[in-house]
Amino acid sequence: MTKSIVLILNLIVMTTLTTAFGQKVAKLSVVDENKSATAQTAISVSRAILQADWATLDGLLDVNFTYTGDGYVFTKDQYIGFMQDMRASFSDFEMILEKIIVDGDFASIRFSSKVVNTGKFMGAPANKKNLVVSGIFMRKISNGKVMQEWQTTDLLGTMNQIGFGATFGYAVFVSGFKVKQKPPVRKPNDFLHLNGDVQNFDTLSAKEKNKYIKTYLKNLK
Repeated sequence: MTKSIVLILNLIVMTTLTTAFGQKVAKLSVVDENKSATAQTAISVSRAILQADWATLDGLLDVNFTYTGDGYVFTKDQYIGFMQDMRASFSDFEMILEKIIVDGDFASIRFSSKVVNTGKFMGAPANKKNLVVSGIFMRKISNGKVMQEWQTTDLLGTMNQIGFGATFGYAVFVSGFKVKQKPPVRKPNDFLHLNGDVQNFDTLSAKEKNKYIKTYLKNLK
């Protein structure tokens, strides 16, 4: 076998692994850049989440911050815990901020995220599917701090992409049944920072990521 054929085969294998296991570093793209302080603070929240920079995220949110979206209401710590869980469940994360509208203290942003489902999400097991999650969030900013966030996501569309288990869970959730769910728990600021860098986590295989998360959470107890 010639060296050129071997090289091509290696490239094909690496491309396949990247697609299947999520070995790309998370990326934030801002299509509609807005230079206002309000917009930049709102964007910084998304950037901190993508970078798994939980200390910076903590500093951006007011102590009395609240989140309301898709049937959930979170406190500051619950919001950070939810974002930590979300960041851990998806790979090849690319978030695109498509449109930003600023009105006084409010920044409204339409977004879409391209991800690979490599971890358990909303009760559904990982299936390594490529997903596109879209929605709109609004953040209220005062004195450089985010006071509130409201978000509407195409959650049903996301669940449909994941599969039957997640769709069934969503149907139960929106049908009015009183399903008691535990609130998200905030993890320490080093969560997902493998050897001090989240990029080391991002480039792991799905199996390695889930093993890391399981071990990390076990050691927290």
